[in-house]
Amino acid sequence: MKNNEKFWKIAEIVLGVIGAALLVTILVLRLLNRDVTAFAYAIVGVVILFLICDEFARSIRRRREKEEADRERAAHPEENVPEPTLPPEAFDFSEKAEKQP
Repeated sequence: MKNNEKFWKIAEIVLGVIGAALLVTILVLRLLNRDVTAFAYAIVGVVILFLICDEFARSIRRRREKEEADRERAAHPEENVPEPTLPPEAFDFSEKAEKQP
């Protein structure tokens, strides 16, 4: 179940809907001058679970995209030419190199 991105995305959506419903309930109860302490604890729990599901889904997606990129690089090795890099001297800003007016 840990590698099932679809499950975590669905859980994320469900928890988001539950969190929104709790938030609306809290706002209505506050307008009616009722105690909302129990709902505040519940919404904190739902938000924490939402963030956990979101992180699982993102990590699975990043891992999948990385594996796909590796497979793509292996399939087309001629396109894997590294880009030219600047020599370290290009960023050497010593006082000697500065022009004195």
